[in-house]
Amino acid sequence: MVGVLAIGKKAVMFGYKRYGLPGAIMTGGATAIGYVVVRRALRSTIDLDSVKSAIDTDDLKSAVEEKGVDAVRERDTLESAIDEDELESAVDIDVVQSAAEAEADELAETTESTNEDHGDEHSDEEESS
Repeated sequence: MVGVLAIGKKAVMFGYKRYGLPGAIMTGGATAIGYVVVRRALRSTIDLDSVKSAIDTDDLKSAVEEKGVDAVRERDTLESAIDEDELESAVDIDVVQSAAEAEADELAETTESTNEDHGDEHSDEEESS
């Protein structure tokens, strides 16, 4: 299994080959975000420092490419992306799913807040021109 940069890079290359620069940005960003959400959700539900080896990045990348970042909220995606054999303890997928939804919501709120902040700055610049 690989880290967030490697999965993002693979997704960027796939998106670029398929859809050009906009596809690279969209696919790479969405896949990297999905990986981070699943990793954080898994880490918050078990007592391991590193859960990277338990996340099947290929399954996660495929699900995000097909359904978008919201795929990380789905039970099927989580079950296929988390390799329980790599973990020292059993995983309750319902708990991980709940944590993934919370992480995704938090990320969406942060993104909306950042967009609003940048939008306000941009509109102030236009008014002063």
